[in-house]
Amino acid sequence: MASTSSVPDGVGGQEPKLERGILTLRNCIALSAAVMAPVLAVILNAPAAGSSAGAALPVAFIFAFVAALFVGNTVIEFAKKLPSAGSFYTFVSNSFGSMAGFFTGWLYFAAFVALTVGLFTANGVFLANYLGTTFNLNVSWVVTALILVGLAMVLSVRSIKTSVRLDLVLLGLEMFIFALLAAIAIVRAGDGNSLTYFNPASSPTGVTGTGLAVVFGLLSFIGFEAAAVLGEETGDPKRNVPLAVRGALIGVGVFFVFVLYGLAAGFHLNTAQGLEDFLASPAQFSTLAEMYAPWLKQPVELAAIAGLFSCLLAVLNTTVRVMYAMAREGVLPSPLSRVHGSFYSPYVAIYALVGLSIAGGIALAAWVGSGLTDVYGFTGSIGTVAIVLVYILANLSLIKYYRTQPEYSVWRHLVLPILGTAVLLYPLYSVSSPGQSFPYNLVLYVVVGWVLLGLVAYLWLKRVSPEKLAALGATMASDEIDFAEARDASLSSGYDHPHGEAPRDSL
Repeated sequence: MASTSSVPDGVGGQEPKLERGILTLRNCIALSAAVMAPVLAVILNAPAAGSSAGAALPVAFIFAFVAALFVGNTVIEFAKKLPSAGSFYTFVSNSFGSMAGFFTGWLYFAAFVALTVGLFTANGVFLANYLGTTFNLNVSWVVTALILVGLAMVLSVRSIKTSVRLDLVLLGLEMFIFALLAAIAIVRAGDGNSLTYFNPASSPTGVTGTGLAVVFGLLSFIGFEAAAVLGEETGDPKRNVPLAVRGALIGVGVFFVFVLYGLAAGFHLNTAQGLEDFLASPAQFSTLAEMYAPWLKQPVELAAIAGLFSCLLAVLNTTVRVMYAMAREGVLPSPLSRVHGSFYSPYVAIYALVGLSIAGGIALAAWVGSGLTDVYGFTGSIGTVAIVLVYILANLSLIKYYRTQPEYSVWRHLVLPILGTAVLLYPLYSVSSPGQSFPYNLVLYVVVGWVLLGLVAYLWLKRVSPEKLAALGATMASDEIDFAEARDASLSSGYDHPHGEAPRDSL
């Protein structure tokens, strides 16, 4: 690996920064889709939701899809104006000021760190289980987790473009394999096909059970906005970032509904015996393959491994850019904003996040258990609560921000964000309500504790460095992209440039 010292990049003696304009629309779609982790969602979240949703599993994900579309409108409208690696905290800072922006970034940062910790353990456990059942190899999950997170770290440090290219390839393969399995199950399921799956009341406990399942649906969509953090590394970000968010959200949403309908039909979830068989299966999609297409069992399991790793890589790249943006503006320690002199990646933030994920993952596994969903379920719930709060803040911020803009639309900038906030309230309550089993009964306390710690940090910054708080959300992609385009006219796009022609999208 080349030297990591912060040396001038050769242009005006400036310190290295994130490389501008190197990513295309397809790259951004790949990151957002990979963070949503379509295969991870249907492997882990769908079975978790199935216990409460039953036959209503597909419609629960449809409700989550609609909620995500409302929030997607907020991200798209903000990205048209404020492209930045800061994403949500940049949006909220420019609407409600530094305090709201600080807490938005504080929650968003914590949420994605929690998700990274959970994915570290899930990757290791899933690969170790696969090696044990397939090759009779007894390998500790810690060893496999360290290997996978080490590979993700190297890819993340060396090239964001290589990372998202790999995400795109893995996504294409895994989504094709799972969609093929779902299609075969639908064709061969016979009377397992039913409109019952689109009735919210078909849950064993009625609409309440469907509402609880929506929580896991929302967890599956978390990260659709990840392309927003690439605003400073994307050519023509005001065009490509909104298109990427919309494309990833719709594409993965359709995939979820189709594959989960195939899962429901294949298991005959419209019958009591079918639901019993579903809940008794240790790996629903492997079982589905054994039932309808045994030759797909191995590809399905390999696609699951690829999907987990793809998600880990994408979440790592997303989280470190939020850390980088917050450190650049003085909210997090300044070393986290250092950029590699050769690879133009936030390498200090990457090393710090990987170290935190390893320590946190091993410690949590020793406390709550080292099963596939033990740490992942706990950290995922924490991340869901924090990110839903961020989504709500962003929806409200959109209403205020666009109120004085010439492009103001009652539908896009008032009605949709209000609806988006409303549909998030019940899932938020479901995750954080009292009376849940260990460790989920601690989720609300963890989030509240993090907010209180943030209050201490905010008051300290306000006392010793008020100028840092005043500058929150000030760094936009536009100035940096203009600088890059001055060096290389090929980075310009005809969308904003009067004399340019949009570059051809490529891998």
